[in-house]
Amino acid sequence: MASKRKNPAGRAPARGARSARSDAGKATPVTRDKGRTAPTARKSQRAPAKLNGTRAQRSGTCTGTSCAKSGSRRKASLANPILLPTIVLLLGGLVMVLSASFVASSEMGAGGYRTFWEQAFWAFSGLLLLYVCSRLDYHFLARISLFGVFLSMGLLALLLFFGKEVNGARRCFDVGFSPFSPTEFVRIALIVFSAHVIATKSKKMKGLRHLVVPIVVLVVLAAGLMLAQPDLGSALVLCFSVMLLLILAPTNSSHLFALGSAGGALAVLFAYIAPYRRARLFSFMHPWKSSEGYGYHVIQSSIALGSGNLKGLGPGMSRQKFLYLPNAHNDFIFAIIGEEFGIAGTLTVLCLMVLFAWAGLRIAINAPDELGRLLAIGITGSIVIQALVNMGGVVGLLPITGVPLPLVSSGGMSIFVCLGSIGILLNIAALSKPRGR
Repeated sequence: MASKRKNPAGRAPARGARSARSDAGKATPVTRDKGRTAPTARKSQRAPAKLNGTRAQRSGTCTGTSCAKSGSRRKASLANPILLPTIVLLLGGLVMVLSASFVASSEMGAGGYRTFWEQAFWAFSGLLLLYVCSRLDYHFLARISLFGVFLSMGLLALLLFFGKEVNGARRCFDVGFSPFSPTEFVRIALIVFSAHVIATKSKKMKGLRHLVVPIVVLVVLAAGLMLAQPDLGSALVLCFSVMLLLILAPTNSSHLFALGSAGGALAVLFAYIAPYRRARLFSFMHPWKSSEGYGYHVIQSSIALGSGNLKGLGPGMSRQKFLYLPNAHNDFIFAIIGEEFGIAGTLTVLCLMVLFAWAGLRIAINAPDELGRLLAIGITGSIVIQALVNMGGVVGLLPITGVPLPLVSSGGMSIFVCLGSIGILLNIAALSKPRGR
């Protein structure tokens, strides 16, 4: 017979039966098999997390993973690298608009600070639009993009009859405080609509009908309305931006080549039809032979850039802004930057544009879906193409087209729509899945 033995004091309890103390202070036996953890310990480890989650739900702020996702999206929007070149170019542009426009504004009797305050107003309004667009789902914008296209193109058509005529062109409405131009709205609306069509009909884009009817017809119609103003520069930027999206679409390469060739032929035709466009092309190739005509802008711009040398004449010390260089605060503000800050200033602007392009491409690569990828490429490409066309015309590498330098040149609607477009990029970045997850 086996007799019962008592455990002496200080010896561990027998194997197979252990005690776990409860919150009430009583010992409750818990058995544990080999290779399994004690359920009481596991429950006690999970209890704080469960309690915290319940408190978060009761507080009404967020629940579980949705709270973490919204927090990470907010951080992604506010810390996106594309904001750095945007803010630097915006603030630098305000300083340069003040410097370049002071003399011209004073001569018009409107006060030297009028153009600057207009630019500051639109910059502030654009930042508000940037914030709104960064919080607005870009899928919703894509769904209403066709309405935006028709509305903006309707305003563009009305511009031909009721627009304010300046130097023989009707490019804006006179609304009192600041001119209103619908051209920028047409471009962003068509970019969003084209990206939406390509993303939803990607499997059918190899057919010419699905390519021409929804996209090309509207782009050609909008470009025709722009040429009727006339505004060749904006029409070219629009066509190049949409063409960039079509190149990325799964289209038939022969159809795309045919459309590109037809578009190039039409561009050359429109460039030679109007006498003033022929004169601009001639002045681009031989500026000194038309020094008193269209070559005057190119010559004065070259003088401004050459006067700056490496370090420039200093902030506010430009001489060409004293009515020698027309549109110094708008189309030719890049030349004033070169005159006051030299090659260092122009290279800084160029590097900021390169940084902007890199950040936009990064957003496109990490986009959550095909629509986001196409939108990011289209918006980034449109802004970068416009910047290259402007800077190329100022330095004499391209004909002068009259498009402003994004975020820098004076122009209310240009800066307003540009900042709103960047807000769409921030929304795409916020909805993107971070790397490594």
